[in-house]
Amino acid sequence: MQPSNKSLEEYQEERMKFTNSWTFMMTALGFAAGFGSVWRFPYLVFKNGGGTFLIPYFLLVFTLAIPLFFLEVGLGQTKGMGFAHLIASEKPKLAGFGFIGIIIASYVSTYYNLIMAYSFRFLWDSFKYPLPWLESIINEEQPFSKNYFYGDILHISDSITNINEIVWSLLIAYMVSLTIVYFIIKEGVGTSGKIAIVTATSPYILLVILLIRGLMLEGSSEGIYYLFKPDFVKLFNPSVWVDAANQVIFQMNVGLAILCLYGSYRKKDDNLPNFSYAIPIITALCGMLAGLVVFSYIGHVSFKFNIPIDELPLSGPDLAFVLYPAILAQMPMPNLWCILFFCVLVLLGVDTQFGFVDLIAGTIEDACLGEVFLFGYKLTVQQVRLGICIVLGILGSIYCTDIGFYLLEFVDLYGTTISFMGGLLFEVFYFGNPQRFNQFKKDLEQCNIQIPKFIEFSITKLCHYTVVILLIISVIQQIKGSLSYNGFFIVVGWFISFLPFLWALLTYLQKRNEKEEKTEDVELNLLEKN
Repeated sequence: MQPSNKSLEEYQEERMKFTNSWTFMMTALGFAAGFGSVWRFPYLVFKNGGGTFLIPYFLLVFTLAIPLFFLEVGLGQTKGMGFAHLIASEKPKLAGFGFIGIIIASYVSTYYNLIMAYSFRFLWDSFKYPLPWLESIINEEQPFSKNYFYGDILHISDSITNINEIVWSLLIAYMVSLTIVYFIIKEGVGTSGKIAIVTATSPYILLVILLIRGLMLEGSSEGIYYLFKPDFVKLFNPSVWVDAANQVIFQMNVGLAILCLYGSYRKKDDNLPNFSYAIPIITALCGMLAGLVVFSYIGHVSFKFNIPIDELPLSGPDLAFVLYPAILAQMPMPNLWCILFFCVLVLLGVDTQFGFVDLIAGTIEDACLGEVFLFGYKLTVQQVRLGICIVLGILGSIYCTDIGFYLLEFVDLYGTTISFMGGLLFEVFYFGNPQRFNQFKKDLEQCNIQIPKFIEFSITKLCHYTVVILLIISVIQQIKGSLSYNGFFIVVGWFISFLPFLWALLTYLQKRNEKEEKTEDVELNLLEKN
């Protein structure tokens, strides 16, 4: 790629912007509320003491999520550039650290699109009558069956090393979902922000409809009671606090550089504190809504089949693609409820996925000051995003085989655990440094924005300790997760984990060598003049 002819000031003047604060809010909300809100948050509430879990959860929303949200959006808003470009402009030697979140987003976006493909495949099948997964439920005389998802949809093999076939229906669904994402984001945030008003609100309207129906079922109150039944003894269990912190960080998407990019698309004087409170709190409440929906139906199944709730699959893909379709298939008008549910999953996935693609595209455009050249040809905004979607489609095609589900779990373990926390650690220590934080305060004051005291305390003090503890626990969790793989996959997995940091190290060495060469050239010139 060749350098741009524009100055930074010219690029920032021409840079795309959100049309207003509400499109920013809807885009940020849509990105934050992904699949985890449906299949992870309700399970964590149930697992960690019901209503008791909400104490550390909401405490960390205020002391961790809101301060980091304020920091990341504020940095982008005041500087008018994304995270990677910001680090590179301030500390060229540390430029590689600015790409950690982008590399992680690239990992996640490949398999996130696979989950969207699952959702599209189930949505397609929801228009068939009778529902195709109902047959296996009847044959097994059980309230749910895993055969349809793992057999008919995934064609899953017996191990990650045993690849036999391409699952063509998944590959088609994968490409369809990427195509939809491209057409949403091809014009940039000016268009995708408007679309997000629909795609970010629709899932919750549909969830409210599902909740109303769920509350009308026998046993639903038992499910909701199990969800919120308090167990205060668990407040003294460190794992509860760790689960709460991890859920807050991943649910609010702090540390991925996307919020800094979204902030850079705002006007410098846009209201920051109010949105920094509102978006994390609304995101948390949306997770609560999903929990009510999920457990109202789970309570019904428990009551109908006399099965204890804790013996049902309550987390992950099994919840979304095994238990929930089975519940809906056994209700009056099953096709209607299945269509509504999988529309919710598709819309949740689309919002998050186009955020990932926007992040990658925005980072590339920032690095080139808006003029991206490839082989001497200047690419348009649409061509940059098309190129990213094509690359994601090529890389993601391996997931559309009979080992794809194993690869999803593999990349999720190694691509988002240590690397994510390591990148967040750099962020809080770099920007929480007193000197750099004071500069941040001055930048905000020039935009007539004041930093609340508790946010300042969290960024400069509290977040440091929290992220260090989470990083240590992440290392332990990843080591434990590695025990289920053989030597080859362990080596590949840890390489994936450390790749963002290897990139940062190589960038540091390259910049240091460039500086030394420049210093030597200056000294030689001085000697020649003398």
